[in-house]
Parts: sequence; structure tokens; C-alpha cells
Amino acid sequence: MTPEAADQNIGTFMPESVETLRQLFERLDPPFATLWSTHLSRLMSRPQLDVRTRFLVLTGQYTATGKMAQLEETIEAALEAGVLSGDILEVILQCYVYTGPWPVASACEVYERVLERRPNTVGSVRTDAGSTRRLDDERARWAPADQADPRVATLMERYGWRAIATGLRLRPAHHINLVDTLDALDPAFLQGWLDAVYGGMYGRQVLDDRTRILCVVGNTLAMGEQHQSRRHMRSALRNGATPRELLEVIFQTTGLFGHPNLMPAAIDDLLRIVDEEGRIGELVPAERIGDIRRIVAARVASRHGVGEISFGDQSRA
Repeated sequence: MTPEAADQNIGTFMPESVETLRQLFERLDPPFATLWSTHLSRLMSRPQLDVRTRFLVLTGQYTATGKMAQLEETIEAALEAGVLSGDILEVILQCYVYTGPWPVASACEVYERVLERRPNTVGSVRTDAGSTRRLDDERARWAPADQADPRVATLMERYGWRAIATGLRLRPAHHINLVDTLDALDPAFLQGWLDAVYGGMYGRQVLDDRTRILCVVGNTLAMGEQHQSRRHMRSALRNGATPRELLEVIFQTTGLFGHPNLMPAAIDDLLRIVDEEGRIGELVPAERIGDIRRIVAARVASRHGVGEISFGDQSRA
């Protein structure tokens, strides 16, 4: 790949820094400069994620990790590519759940600064998240075990149905157990948490669930939060994301945030999850599935220090 072609691919997402980085690396070590630009160019030009989603994932990752210079460049480039400013802002605000207010505030200041330079920028149209929701419609999307769980009706009556229904849709089995635990520990905290997270942030409906959760997966991967990335991978699959899109978020993260917790740990997590969901054939050729299952099981067992962990063991997912 020629340097010009590599710069063009990277420049879509890093239009200002690509030349600065290339010149720096070429001054110090030209072979490394070529290696870096070729590698990142290949990653950022892959078609498995559409450009809008790739930009939004990057926005969340830079916000969550406090990389404000990179975030500013990304917002500028995303707007140039036609991404709606309101969608960009929503990805920033969604980081609040995992980062708290300060990284979000810093990112909002960057966002404001960019928009001040672009007075004609078009935003997203906000929706009223609660106006069209019906409990019967949402109940049909719950897992059968949650539909039959006698705790659900009691907890919805106590804390309101919207937040609990959102959690049951996004995190089958897990959500009701966590709500029940917090109900025993501190009902006042639980009410505030449900209202803010599941009734608030996860119910805003500015972004579709597929896009929002793919961004959350990207955030948790960039932050090195493997436990939460596993849970959100499963949720993303159940809300319209494909296994290939999730794999691409992992691949993108390796090039910009490094390999720890990603290669092979996050890939193993994804393979186990898609196998449990009956979708491993979307990633692995049929004739290779058996081999890949054995390889992944051995790696997972080695990391956990146990003899065997099956792909069907959802308690670890």
C-alpha cells in the first residue's frame, strides 16, 4: 500500500493528525512509519462497519478514555462525513453511565467548541421515549423466564415498569436479579439508579439500540472493562447488531487502544457468546467450528485456571 493510499484511508477519521504522526514516525524510524500507516489504514477502511457507526464508536471511546484532542478531531471529521451532531452528542452523553460526569463534561466542552466553528450544523430530532411505549408490547420481547418470573410484577409496581421493562429487554435474566438484590439492599438507591440509567439514559431513544450498544461495547473495550463488554456484546446481538459488527469493533480497538484484553480475550468472549446464541456460523466456516470451539475453550480454561469451561456456560458471560 502506498503512503498516499494509507493516508487517505486513515485521513477519513484522522484528517489532521495523520500527517503529523506520519512525519514524526518517519523522522525516527521510517519502517515503523510504513508499518503503522499500513496497519491502521487497513483497519479503518474495512467495510464491516459503516462509516457513521465507526465514527460514533470512536466518539464514545475517546470520551470514555479522556482523549479530548482525538475526540475534537473525530467530531470535526464525523460532521464532515455527514454524521448528525445530535447523534454525536448522544454518544458522548451515554458515557455518563460508565464514566460519571467529568469526562462527559470535558467532551461536551469539546463538542461545543467544534459546533461554534460550524454554525450551520444539523442535529438529530429528539423523540419522546415514553410516549408510545406499551407494557404489553415490551413484555413480548422479554425472555420466557423473565415473563414467568413472579418477582417482575411486584418490582414494576414498586419502582415503575418502564425502567424494569427496558432492563429485561436489554439484559434477560441478569436485570431482574440485580434489581431484586438492590431492592433488598437499598430501595432508595435502586429507585434513583433505575430512573437515571434504565428509565433515563437507556430509554432516551435518540439512537437506535443497535448503534447505542455497539458504542457501549467500544467504550468498555477501550476502558479494559471485559466483564461489561461481554454483557453488552450479548445485548447488542439481541438488538440488531451482527457478530461481524461486534468483531469489527474489537478489531478497531486493537489499532487505536492496543491489544491487552482484546487479543484473544475479547474475541474468545465474542465467540462463546455467538455460539450460545446459535450464530457462530456467521463468523466461522462450518468445517472450522469444532476446532475453534476447542481452541477457545482451552484458552478460557487456561485464563480461569480450571480444567474445562464449555461454550454453554452462560454464568461467566
